Amino acid sequence: MGKFNPGTYEGLAYGNGYDSKPSKVKVAVTLSEDRIEEVKILEHGEIKGVGYGLKTSPVETLPGEIVKHQSLGVPPVIGAEKTSKAIIKAATKAIAASGADTAALSTPIPRQKHEDEERTVDFLVLGGGAGGLAAGVEARQHGEDVLIVEAAGVTGGSAARSGGKVMAPGTKWQHAVGIYDSPDMLYEYMMEQGKGMVDPKKIRFFVDRAYENLLWLEGCGWKCQDVEPIHESIVPWRVYNSEGGSYMCAGQGGHITYAMHETYERLGGEIVFECSLKNLIVEDGVVKGAVCEYAGGGTLTVHAKNVLLATGGFAANREKLEGLYPQMKGYFTDVPKTNVGKGVEEAVKVGAKEYVSPGVQVNYMSISSAMIGIKEEAGLILDADGHRVVNEWSYQYVVGDALMRTKKDHGWYVTCGNETYETVNRAFEAGKTSDPKDVYADSLEELAEKMGVEYATLKATVDRYNELSEKGVDQDFGKPAEFMFPIKGPKYAAFYYTPCITVTFGGLETDLAARVLDVDGNIIPGLYATGESAPTGIYGTIYPGCGTSIGSAVLWGRVAADMATGHPVF
Repeated sequence: MGKFNPGTYEGLAYGNGYDSKPSKVKVAVTLSEDRIEEVKILEHGEIKGVGYGLKTSPVETLPGEIVKHQSLGVPPVIGAEKTSKAIIKAATKAIAASGADTAALSTPIPRQKHEDEERTVDFLVLGGGAGGLAAGVEARQHGEDVLIVEAAGVTGGSAARSGGKVMAPGTKWQHAVGIYDSPDMLYEYMMEQGKGMVDPKKIRFFVDRAYENLLWLEGCGWKCQDVEPIHESIVPWRVYNSEGGSYMCAGQGGHITYAMHETYERLGGEIVFECSLKNLIVEDGVVKGAVCEYAGGGTLTVHAKNVLLATGGFAANREKLEGLYPQMKGYFTDVPKTNVGKGVEEAVKVGAKEYVSPGVQVNYMSISSAMIGIKEEAGLILDADGHRVVNEWSYQYVVGDALMRTKKDHGWYVTCGNETYETVNRAFEAGKTSDPKDVYADSLEELAEKMGVEYATLKATVDRYNELSEKGVDQDFGKPAEFMFPIKGPKYAAFYYTPCITVTFGGLETDLAARVLDVDGNIIPGLYATGESAPTGIYGTIYPGCGTSIGSAVLWGRVAADMATGHPVF
């Protein structure tokens, strides 16, 4: 008697998905008496360019790996763990439905070990996110010998997991819907948001080239779905959704990085996966390559004329981030686990200057089924002690910055279900969410108790807010009267606001040409940086607008490639 009951069985699990919704991953497993004959994915809604689409994505690789190894213990694809685990879980359920012992099939299989290798290229790109892919494409368009080394098993980095938005002024998409905009207008906006902490030359450079940058992406196959506002209060509209995106969506940034990945490979570019930076190679003060390590073991040493650091920020480095910003303790992030700031760390070891920013890209939201905090909700937003701190109907990162400055690790969104925003009202009417920290009460006093704040403080805050609501003038924070809804019961809810971080602002000091500077302000020969490895000069404490991070990473990735391959921009 074999170990399986022959037949085809189905299993269902939940993966990553997008638009803040997990996707159903449905798998069919065909068994003979002694073998797993086939694993077939019947249905999924995973992120393009991460969960599926690439030759290395889990949808494309894991079914075959399960069959090859006759095991459910195959390692997940680094950087696409949620999709990987969903496929494995669904396959496990399918095999369990046959009556087989799945535990015996689940012994972990180690990752592939590589032989030590040494290579030489003209241009080494460390990191295959938006900036690294852009640099790779640009270098290949110049006919240069380039190699991208990526710590994850897929490209895309944080950009692929983002809302897939890019920002630019004076575009054909704006003109098509009657929106007037210009680089000067975007410059003024970004300088205002920067609060004196940004580099005017870098802002000028970015806004003047933002539209051309979009056209370049379009040439790679990226498609613009529509133009929208960053926030309804911010005009003109200058944020572009990628194809397949939606308002304040999550996860369609893969359409941007996928387009560049495909273009890069079509141009003959090579990518080494699941291989991370160990240290830079320096000879006589010039960066000449890097030593990298495979996740399964083995070393890749790459000698290069020039090196680009595009290894991302450090949002996944909880120790570092919470050390710099203690009020972020317990923060939520969905960036790749490889975003630990390794590129910056190794650059500092060879003399580079690191800038520690006073801010990060943080918004506060209810990490629950309600997902309150990412759109244009207008309830009463309070700090952890029950004080009002901001015009609630503000761009989400203005709200986030205000709460961050309270130095507390959370905030609250208080409502009595009388708003015009459907998400809030649905959560209120449900009387519960998936987050046990969200609280409901029949009185303000009970609400204060459940929130863990002083009743007198909460009452004073609510009374003042109601007073201003009735006056129709927010004398404290300038909130438009039409978005002020009195908090008068008879029932109340307070949604727990957790800090959520996707982009870090600090990184390597660079010049306009993406060249890394040392502690004395001098250029380190052979070393470039882009993206979250070097966002210095374009951020104050507030993220200026959706698409800034992707757009700037792509722009300076291209600039770095031009400079490194003998096609200087300056």
